[in-house]
Amino acid sequence: MITKEDRIFITGGSGFIGTNLIDLFVKKSYNFINLDKAEPIKKDQINYWIKGNIVNMADLESVFSKYHPTVVIHLAARTDTLSTDIKDYLENTQGSKNIIDIVKKYSCVRHLIMTSTQYVYKSLTIPFPSKDDEYIPHTTYGLSKKIMEEDTRHSNLQCAWTIVRPANVWGPWHMRYPNELWKVLDKGLYVHPIKQPAVRTYAYVKNLTHQIDGIINADLNIVNEQTYYLGDLPIDSRLWLEEWVKQLRESKLHYIPTWIMRGVATLGDVLGTLGIKFPMYSIRFNNMMEDWYDTTNKTIDLFGVRNENLSDNVKETIEWLKGEGASFFPYWKKKYGKN
Repeated sequence: MITKEDRIFITGGSGFIGTNLIDLFVKKSYNFINLDKAEPIKKDQINYWIKGNIVNMADLESVFSKYHPTVVIHLAARTDTLSTDIKDYLENTQGSKNIIDIVKKYSCVRHLIMTSTQYVYKSLTIPFPSKDDEYIPHTTYGLSKKIMEEDTRHSNLQCAWTIVRPANVWGPWHMRYPNELWKVLDKGLYVHPIKQPAVRTYAYVKNLTHQIDGIINADLNIVNEQTYYLGDLPIDSRLWLEEWVKQLRESKLHYIPTWIMRGVATLGDVLGTLGIKFPMYSIRFNNMMEDWYDTTNKTIDLFGVRNENLSDNVKETIEWLKGEGASFFPYWKKKYGKN
């Protein structure tokens, strides 16, 4: 249970998940600080920010020697999948190792939360790992997080530790979706192949931060050396997309026959070999068709969600796009008439 005496140290709190987590912690009057190399997106969170890089051990030593944290939530990471070179994910490997090493040095820490990803395991034949330390990493990013998990498991930490694997996270303060998927949906340009359901696990960010808060407030005997997928219960991805289109455009999602979409994807592959960018290609098409869901039921049984209603959560995100979020994105700023 978090008390007034606790001191929470967050790494990477200036990012998408961290911004929402800090909002929650402010409401709960927690004592915390955020170490991040980037300034917070929300200007009212600057007072909690310390500029620093987890790859630099001296930055961590400076904070720990002054602050003596009791709980550490490690969010800082490179999270894209653009590179195939593991050296490009140094924050995820060496940076995470530095977090483990500094926590081992300071006995004040009683609980360490290490943030991983669902990308540490992906199999088309066996959808779920048989145990927490079974890995089939997807992308180099997934490999970097596998390394982080293994370092955590084998570190002989004296404090309690918990690994969390966020699913497909969305919601307010996501800085990519407004310029990509949500804009395409709003313009009516998105089409979806007609076929069987593609089941996915989404994580509304405020449900995810609710679960992190539940973990740090739980009995350590329950959460120690445990791995939790963070997010909502799996659903047909079409339901998620349809809700967005309904609220953005007051219309229905456009569908086309699967064979047409597959043909367009093949055309995209050919154009790609010629150096011509095209919005549809086979990898993207296959991703649209695949089931990829996680065992979030274990997490939800223990820690619940803030709000399980998809419609409410989409509405809350759109309200953010109309309000605070609009100024960050020219398209939404113009649509909602923000100066």
